[in-house]
Amino acid sequence: MKSKTIGLLTIVLVFLTISMKAQEYKPGKNEVTLGYGAFTGVEMANALFSIWPAMGMTIGKDSIKDYNCSFYGVGDVEYLRFVKPWLRVGASLSVNPISTIITTKSGRELTWNYYVISVMPRIDFVYLNKGIFSMYSGIQVGASLILWRDRQGSATFTDSGVSAAFHINAFGIRVGKEIGAYMEWGYGFRGTFNVGISGKF
Repeated sequence: MKSKTIGLLTIVLVFLTISMKAQEYKPGKNEVTLGYGAFTGVEMANALFSIWPAMGMTIGKDSIKDYNCSFYGVGDVEYLRFVKPWLRVGASLSVNPISTIITTKSGRELTWNYYVISVMPRIDFVYLNKGIFSMYSGIQVGASLILWRDRQGSATFTDSGVSAAFHINAFGIRVGKEIGAYMEWGYGFRGTFNVGISGKF
């Protein structure tokens, strides 16, 4: 009987110790996000500068039948870490596919397609973090690998290059505890409007 009582007390003490250790751990120091951004700065620049070859075709007396610039948006994954209650740092990896197709009435076709793969360190300033709701702003600066594939008639050209990348997050909100959803508004390589899910651990 005594051995059963001692065994039961030992099990209860073990569970109490585990419970106390679990309460000491506060989740949320690290965060991983998966998101989508619409209307990136690269897409808007592509749509704007694609006008010039289109105008060149018109000047060359070959009128344009169709002119189409893509706005697929950008997918990204991020890792963030709180270093202070009001400050978090991290980095993002994003992929933005872009394409342009110009066709003329005489049957000529000019297309260019490329992928912008960006890696950008990130700094966020959190000015409200209460319960399940937080508000923040931030900035990112990094680099992009650009993979080109252009077609002019039957000829195809491939190329690659590196450029600077940036994103300014003017305003962001997150709702949720360990698992949450976020929305951000800003300008740059991650889109004017961003949505996604995040997990804190």
